[in-house]
Amino acid sequence: MAMTLAEYSKISKDNLLGFIADHFLMESNVLQMITWQTNKQLSVGIASLDTLPTVSWRKINAAYSESTGKTKQKTESKYIFGHDIDVDVVIAKASDTIEGARQLQRRMSAKAMAFEFNDVFINGDPASDEFKGLKLRVDDINAEGFTSQYIDGGSATQGRGMLYDTTERQYFLDKLNLLCHSISEHKPDALFMNSKMLLAVESCFRRENLLSTAKDMFDREIRTFKNILLIDIGIKADQSTEIITNTETLSGGSDETSIYAVKYGENEYLWGLQQEPLQVRDLGEVQTKPVYRDRVEWVVGLGHSNPRSIARLYGLVADGGAS
Repeated sequence: MAMTLAEYSKISKDNLLGFIADHFLMESNVLQMITWQTNKQLSVGIASLDTLPTVSWRKINAAYSESTGKTKQKTESKYIFGHDIDVDVVIAKASDTIEGARQLQRRMSAKAMAFEFNDVFINGDPASDEFKGLKLRVDDINAEGFTSQYIDGGSATQGRGMLYDTTERQYFLDKLNLLCHSISEHKPDALFMNSKMLLAVESCFRRENLLSTAKDMFDREIRTFKNILLIDIGIKADQSTEIITNTETLSGGSDETSIYAVKYGENEYLWGLQQEPLQVRDLGEVQTKPVYRDRVEWVVGLGHSNPRSIARLYGLVADGGAS
């Protein structure tokens, strides 16, 4: 049975894994929601939706015309993701630190892995030995003819930010509705954006009396739109570079950004693939040098079978300026 990392950490009896997983989850709303399908294979065959069968009406005693839905076969791969956490035995034994040195390094490692996972979820490229992220997946389905999943959200008047005036705010809201409508059942589970975009969306929603909230698994407040989570995907592990930048140029400007819509669902929409659940092993003191070592390892990928489970709204300028 597929489950989220949060669900797995609750049932695991491994305290070390639970500690790593909790800090991992704290920095990644993606991992709080996505379910993971487990199998040993490093590559998995996926039947991707192409066309539905044709149905018809018939007269009494007449026959139906046979029609079969069509799928495209593709392969999704898993990639090895992890980290060795080394702490000198002398530092580990020191008693003059508020937090144990090993616990501190474990917490920092978990956070770094969360930031890296968030980045790859959007920008991942198999050419860099990582799973394919949403950016390249939307490019792929757009090239296949599903152009409704790749939406130009450029301003109503060229060069004006989404908060410039009422016209621009309403234009943005129309585009945001179009993004949500492009997803299967017209209801994504989450919209991912950067911090500047999220603050601009909040400002827009306050002006239009649309602002509402929900809670994440840590009881932190999250903004919502039509009960869809609005999530700041955050920064990279370097703690400064935005995962979704404000320097895109897809709609003709130089200061644009994007919002990605996602619908989750195992074998139907978008879901996680893992060889086995997240592994955390305390290897003790290694032989080659005097350090205690933990190894965190996760062999993961994404499965994506429905082209209408993801979409991208690009060309947005997240301010009230005008060029």
